[in-house]
Amino acid sequence: MPGATQIATTTIAPAIIIRRVSFRSLQSTFTNNLLNQSSPEFVFRATMIRSQLQPLFQREFPTIFRILIIIGFRRGSVINDMDLQFSNRAPNNTAIAAVLTDAVSVVSGFDIEQGSVTVEGIVSSGTSHKISLLSAFCLALLSWISSGQQ
Repeated sequence: MPGATQIATTTIAPAIIIRRVSFRSLQSTFTNNLLNQSSPEFVFRATMIRSQLQPLFQREFPTIFRILIIIGFRRGSVINDMDLQFSNRAPNNTAIAAVLTDAVSVVSGFDIEQGSVTVEGIVSSGTSHKISLLSAFCLALLSWISSGQQ
């Protein structure tokens, strides 16, 4: 059509942010078959871990979580390495680690040693320290009272 105007459209793909996550399974025994991504042992373990952990990350981060990819397994009982992909932004490392530490009691076929969870190479303590304002006030008041008694 002569004189017709064409409008160019541009689609912007969302940024993909990857977080490397690892944890140790103390109750598992490492075999060299876990080094081969096409071995039945690797495929079975990867599928077992992904099928149980991916829904937990999807539930915790429903708008930004994309996929969990098993990268590999290493010696040390079994150290499980995976990448988590997020769209546009990623939760902080503590929130990511909390999903795994909360999963300790619900996974089956493998275990998660709480103190071994790392996100981007940073070890999670596996504990949460929450204190209410009232508790903090009471502790401060108690400290103040006891220091006045000396």
